[in-house]
Amino acid sequence: MSELRPSTCRICSAYCPVLVTLDHGKVMRVEGNRNAPLYDGYTCPKGRALPAFHNNPDRLLHSMKRQPDGSYQPIPTDLAIAEIAERLKDIVARHGPRSVAGFLGNPGVEQVATAPVMMSLLRAIGSPMFFSMATLDQPNTKIAEALHGAWDGGRMRPETLDVMLIAGGNPVISKQYFGQNPGMRLKELVRRGTKLIVIDPRRSETARRAAVHLQPIPGEDAVIAAGLVHLVIAMGGVDTQFAEHNTTGLATLTRAAAPFTPEYVAARAGVPEADLRAAAAIIANAKRGNFGTGTGVSMTGRGTLTTYLYNCLQTLRGFWAQEDDEMLCSPVLLPPANPRAQPRSPFPAIGFGEKMRVRGLEQSVAGMPAAALVDEILTPGEGQIRALFMHAGAMRTMPGEARTHQAFRSLDLLVTHDVEMSPTAQTADYVLASKIAFEIPVLSFLVELNSLFHQGYGFSDPFGSAQPALVEPPAGADVIDAWRVYYRIARRLGLQLECGSMFASELSPIDMINEPSTEDIHAFIAAGSAIPLEHLAQYPDGHVFDEARVQIAPRDPACTDRLDLANADMIAEMADLAVENASEHRGTNAEFPLLLVPKRMQNATNGSFRAEAERLKVQTNPAFLHPSDLAAFRLVPGALTQLRSRYGSIEVVVEADCDLRPGVVAIAHGFGRHPGEATDTRRHGSNVNRLTALDDDFDRYSGIPRMGAIPVSLTRV
Repeated sequence: MSELRPSTCRICSAYCPVLVTLDHGKVMRVEGNRNAPLYDGYTCPKGRALPAFHNNPDRLLHSMKRQPDGSYQPIPTDLAIAEIAERLKDIVARHGPRSVAGFLGNPGVEQVATAPVMMSLLRAIGSPMFFSMATLDQPNTKIAEALHGAWDGGRMRPETLDVMLIAGGNPVISKQYFGQNPGMRLKELVRRGTKLIVIDPRRSETARRAAVHLQPIPGEDAVIAAGLVHLVIAMGGVDTQFAEHNTTGLATLTRAAAPFTPEYVAARAGVPEADLRAAAAIIANAKRGNFGTGTGVSMTGRGTLTTYLYNCLQTLRGFWAQEDDEMLCSPVLLPPANPRAQPRSPFPAIGFGEKMRVRGLEQSVAGMPAAALVDEILTPGEGQIRALFMHAGAMRTMPGEARTHQAFRSLDLLVTHDVEMSPTAQTADYVLASKIAFEIPVLSFLVELNSLFHQGYGFSDPFGSAQPALVEPPAGADVIDAWRVYYRIARRLGLQLECGSMFASELSPIDMINEPSTEDIHAFIAAGSAIPLEHLAQYPDGHVFDEARVQIAPRDPACTDRLDLANADMIAEMADLAVENASEHRGTNAEFPLLLVPKRMQNATNGSFRAEAERLKVQTNPAFLHPSDLAAFRLVPGALTQLRSRYGSIEVVVEADCDLRPGVVAIAHGFGRHPGEATDTRRHGSNVNRLTALDDDFDRYSGIPRMGAIPVSLTRV
């Protein structure tokens, strides 16, 4: 019997509403849901390929245990959990609570209940060692906000903007900034008269709609940001009244930006001076605007400085939501908000949490530095990590593949969740077979939560959805919701878990006798929400709760907070930037003449399971170059080529991209097979992290190393 049911795609944090065609409990078709508000029926090829994920004949349906000879044998999931609990108990007794860590990546987007229960287990053990992929993606956004200060009223709504600047991001593909049908939202934005400025070495899908597209040498984003600050000040574009009442440090910032003249920036960053001036003029003459950065900025070095400077530029123009404006991202499942049109002074970016034992790193406002995890495992001594719970594809996504593999195999206990024997699974002691997608209830909470850490996420309007699981796992399968693993381990160890809203002063105890449902965990994390969680169930397609819209309140007369335009560390970094040898810092030379940058692809999943699906036309990650570079290296599209950095080499398939800046190689992260496993490059792709290193030009706050703007060479195979 065929039926059509509403649900939500969770391949990424855009959370597109979908309609799922079921036939006797089997997922047959996924399409965009035109009955859902905001999205206009949109979903991307990855979402439409979900039937192939569910019906994959090679899906892991039973948990696996590593044998002494390195092979894997099925094990009942409950037995695996019992064994894990006993081994964990012994590790904590011998090495202490800090020896246990958790790591959460993109699968946490699909299973929202995982993070709070994993963290609850770590707290119950007494371990602070919770890591996430967030500090290897765009940690600079929250750190820059801490250094600059935040505007309590938030950013201006997109439909009101005169200018939108995006540096190192491609929302049409990544869904950042325009998560609800990005292509349509961008078209509407430009149609209304918003001037779009895009800074990207590729003429991306987003850049094609830009009024000004700056196509720089990778790694020079901070130079361009400083140059725009310089020009806007020189053009008289500072909102002096706003700056006088809300900021400190304007004179210092003006002096620090002085060396970044249009001539200097154009020459160093490789952009036309006229285009740089045109972008600055649009910004200086606009009345309302917003500036955002993407992974291209965070992964190519100086991401914190770049984002800080764009925050400063936003403040120089007074581009923050004002009294009586409607709040951007009014809360639904978050607690009620009462924002005011006033600044909040800078707050500590570091210096308040757990200290790492490597590279001087420590916990930041963006979280524990994931780039420290591998060396925290490999560095002996007190506090060494001996056990790790992994809910991510880290072997494909962690910088420095060889060292990551060494670390994971050295652990006393590595437990991972997976739907296949992935490269990460092949390093684990236990692989716990997981439920996927429509087998799990869905709650839109995570999208709202992410908006607090990165302005590119969230629902611009107060949208919310809560939907049940649609299908049961295949007959005979022994799969589990990831959060239940941590709950059942705690129960076996006699630990009391606590869970609740991260905004509550106290957490609530979880019933450790009668196992709760996933919906019960959702209720814990949405406690105190602006719209009661039970109201969402009345709207199977999701709903915009107009009653939740919030207006920005007037400034508190007693407010004395100020936004900081001259953070001492950022000003010092600007000074170093102005006098350094750009070519030397860039690292290109006759041996390594090209710069590699990260790339996202619409028709391929990266870092996670890739089903053989008709809708996902790309199963691998080609290395894209401008045709002139292919000709210079005497290569043709489709050729196998060796791509080499100072840290390693990979075999790639090269392809032409006329929209890419000459001298640049663009390739997607998150591909490749397990080290030592037989590989067909044309089928499996290549792991870019064989070209990276954890300690390469890393950010002092987050530890994120250089994962883009990497000097590389090409050799014909």
